[in-house]
Amino acid sequence: MGKKIVVAGAGHGGLIAAYYLAAAGYDVTVYEKKAEGTLGYDQYDSVHLDGFELAGIPVPEEYRVKRTPLSFILPGLELSPITQGVSEDSYNVEIDRRALCTILLGLAKEAGARIEYNTKVRGPVMLGSRVAGVETDRGVVYADLVIDAAGLYSPVRSQLPDYLLIDKEAGEGNVLSAYRGYFDRIEGIEAPELRYQVYLLPGSDCGLMWVITHEDHADVLIGKFRPLEEAEIEQGLKTLRELNPHLGNNLLRGGKVMKIPVRQPMGMLVADGYAAVGDSAFMTIPIKGSGIGYSMRAGKLLADCVQADKNGCYTRDTLWKYQCDFFDNIGFDAGTLAIIKSALPKVSREDIEYLIRENILSPELLQKFGNEEGMAKIISSMGFGGLRDMTKKIVGHQNLRKLILSSGKAVAKYAIVRQGLKAKYEPKTAEKWTRSYNKFYDSLNSGAEDADEKPEEKQDEEA
Repeated sequence: MGKKIVVAGAGHGGLIAAYYLAAAGYDVTVYEKKAEGTLGYDQYDSVHLDGFELAGIPVPEEYRVKRTPLSFILPGLELSPITQGVSEDSYNVEIDRRALCTILLGLAKEAGARIEYNTKVRGPVMLGSRVAGVETDRGVVYADLVIDAAGLYSPVRSQLPDYLLIDKEAGEGNVLSAYRGYFDRIEGIEAPELRYQVYLLPGSDCGLMWVITHEDHADVLIGKFRPLEEAEIEQGLKTLRELNPHLGNNLLRGGKVMKIPVRQPMGMLVADGYAAVGDSAFMTIPIKGSGIGYSMRAGKLLADCVQADKNGCYTRDTLWKYQCDFFDNIGFDAGTLAIIKSALPKVSREDIEYLIRENILSPELLQKFGNEEGMAKIISSMGFGGLRDMTKKIVGHQNLRKLILSSGKAVAKYAIVRQGLKAKYEPKTAEKWTRSYNKFYDSLNSGAEDADEKPEEKQDEEA
């Protein structure tokens, strides 16, 4: 039997890693606190097809569908919806979360992984500076490697020693509270032409709502980048019903509030005997929170890295390849989207109205965001002419000009931070990079990025 691998939690990325490692002959056990058949939120999700393809996971044909374009609406303003561009050959995987969990659990079990349900992981077991296993409610389990797939509030990650430089918590303002419910449709009322309507909630009310209309039901989401009160859910549902007369009152399924990380990925993903994946490492799209595609791809990258360690050391040194591969393939693009997310609370309704009226927030631009491209790719794809035209329109708008300048400076600083991540592991260099990465986002989220404006710029804006 191969080296012993413990996967803490049955997250998507952890199950992908478990599948590949078990198939390669490793002794893999997944410890999951929930009962068999209860894993996954009670909801459907739309996942980019490339998340499955790059993870090497087959997609049953019944879940493979053409992507539905999103239509963005600003409630209260007489503006036509702006609909995202979607190419004809663009497909998504639309699947029930529980069905997806069943598929991934089945693959892992068939490959030889053991799944221990009803087993709560309480924290890490440390031997010196090495993670040597996990403590569960059934006792201590030792392992050569612990893969942390226990989610946003992972008891493993949150109890690691500070000197490992692994974030304990997501941080204030970095968790999306999202209500998700599926309601009936009122008979005799025609459904809207636009199937996927997203309502933007800018400024101090920062968040979004959506209604996705299906033949026999409507999928509703109400999300805020802060704790969501019951009264806000009721008011949101009332507003959505006023805007969508076909939306019924009978809750068919769901109806709960989820907590989703919406921030940059962790700066340090690995330690001796430890690697984080999925929500445990905050691997979600910072603007909207979806993380299944990222997690699945990361799970495959992690499994490849573990198999490449022929000596079975699983130290930060040998796991560093996973860290670098993740950032090169996913993390840096996600990080630039986190820069946009940090600016959202400063965007007003008037700002969004201007962006829509001037066609700055265009179907083509929304298509690029929908493809989960980073800012660098989006900007380079616009070309000099497109960038020049957008700049001309924004320069004349005071608040947007300030936000763009601030975001532009942040992107430039981020590019410098990015260059500091070196493929070859060296303790001091890795520590320096992690601290600079974390410091960059700490200052960005606290607003310190705006504090170094020149006095004359401030005077001009006040005038």
